[in-house]
Amino acid sequence: MTTAQPERSYRWSRTHAFMDERGLDGLLVFGSDRSDRYDAGQYLGNDRRYQHLVVPRDGEPVMIGFSAQVAAQNMLSKERELDSWIDDLRIGRHTALMPQVAEELGLAGRRLGVIGLGWGSPFAAGGWVPKPTWEAISSRLEGTEFVDVTADFGLLMACRSERDLSRLARAAAAGDQAVRVVRELAKPGVSERELYAAAYASMLADGMRVTWMLMQSGLDNYAWGEPSWLIREEPSRILEDQDIVGFEMFPTFAELNTHINGSVLVGEPPAATLRCAEIARTAYEVGRDLLAPGRSFREVAEAMEEPLAEAGAWHITPHVAALNPLLAGGGLDVGIDRQVPGFAERFPHVDTENALFDFEIQEGMTFSLQPDARLGRHWALVGGVVVATGSGCRELNEVSPHVQHGG
Repeated sequence: MTTAQPERSYRWSRTHAFMDERGLDGLLVFGSDRSDRYDAGQYLGNDRRYQHLVVPRDGEPVMIGFSAQVAAQNMLSKERELDSWIDDLRIGRHTALMPQVAEELGLAGRRLGVIGLGWGSPFAAGGWVPKPTWEAISSRLEGTEFVDVTADFGLLMACRSERDLSRLARAAAAGDQAVRVVRELAKPGVSERELYAAAYASMLADGMRVTWMLMQSGLDNYAWGEPSWLIREEPSRILEDQDIVGFEMFPTFAELNTHINGSVLVGEPPAATLRCAEIARTAYEVGRDLLAPGRSFREVAEAMEEPLAEAGAWHITPHVAALNPLLAGGGLDVGIDRQVPGFAERFPHVDTENALFDFEIQEGMTFSLQPDARLGRHWALVGGVVVATGSGCRELNEVSPHVQHGG
């Protein structure tokens, strides 16, 4: 069965063109263990995350795996006539094997692009290759010209094929279903843990990789992140009347990632919460209507700030994120120092000015529009995955972009 071979041709042909345009004889690709953020090794090998590759301009990639289990799985897939893109797979330390393979392929002393040394995401602004690792490899390849192409290759990866977009739509649908599950369960007396477990189970049942989830609840909760009972030993919060539950889910299918942000209201929330929901929805619509090929990421991010500024609201999470890979996010923590009493005095060094990685939006790029709006300690957020198309922006989520009312 070779259903993915056209996808391999799509990715590899674009990679060869990328090397031609930059005068590169090959690529050294350092894998990442977070394919929801950036993993060119997984993109080119269609295999496990965190494997490394040497990619010659003329010829097929060589994968360097950490264990025989990687090779065994590859071999078993071929025996079962399943898709496997890589034929040449070496097992061992990449500090030794990467320069050895480069020499074997005639790439020593040539001009090589390196993926993993530069901007890979807001979480890996300086790359993810440890200094001793890079020194061990580069010292073995004397006379070789190394060019950091991490950010540029990330933008190439971001333009997804129609096949990938259909996979992404499946992941987005799984996120919507998990939101429905939370909506049905959310009522006074139910714990955060019950909601978290049910949403997680729903996504797993739909065949998703679920890396983690963010969830907070409470009428006047100005925090964000994973529930603290996952981090340290403390009780799971119990929902009360007038509560709101906010979440960010990350269902991933075929290593294509989504950010599903949303809110569920419990009972009859106060007017301030409903106003936050209106502001967040307005910001979502601004992003949706503006996002299109030819626009800049910064232009969309800054436009989504305007409804909050006009309403005197603040936000703690980014309004927009570039997905697959997670190359960029909008500003975060904007206004918390002004609107949460005592915050600025206790944390005077919190930086609320955020530098954006800017780029031109192209057709096939995927994003999460995920605004949250907060008035003092009241809050609400919405969100969903969108795709830049030739005619503008296509929404993949139907449920999460609207605040939901619990059962």
